[in-house]
Amino acid sequence: MTDEDFLRHLDDYGASPERWPAELRAEADAALARSPALRAAQEDAAAFDRLLTVPAMPVEDARVARLLSAVGAAARAVPQEGVVMLLLGRMPRLRVAGFCVALLALGWFAGHLASPLPTAPRSQELALLNDEVVTLFDGEPR
Repeated sequence: MTDEDFLRHLDDYGASPERWPAELRAEADAALARSPALRAAQEDAAAFDRLLTVPAMPVEDARVARLLSAVGAAARAVPQEGVVMLLLGRMPRLRVAGFCVALLALGWFAGHLASPLPTAPRSQELALLNDEVVTLFDGEPR
């Protein structure tokens, strides 16, 4: 077993030899006997395994509330960046909101003045333009 194999198996199975497959244990023991670096890696993994077995300390509800409040305040203090910022630059939120409302009203008004667009036949369904969409709206897989 190479050192890389041992380290990969150490990541997969942990430091406890009982969790390793029986066919790997003899080779792992031989690798440990010849390499001080692997023994140190196993000791580190054993320390990590011990950390995982310690029960989590209870967290007070008041502390969680304080943390959530602080995170919310920090998030509200930072201007939100997105498509609007890319298009309009940094603007106060109230001005951006007013601009968006004006665009929506303009679109609604223009839609009522224009002749109605022909609608697609019912057999053609709309799909989102996003790679995360697993199925189309008609239920068929892509």
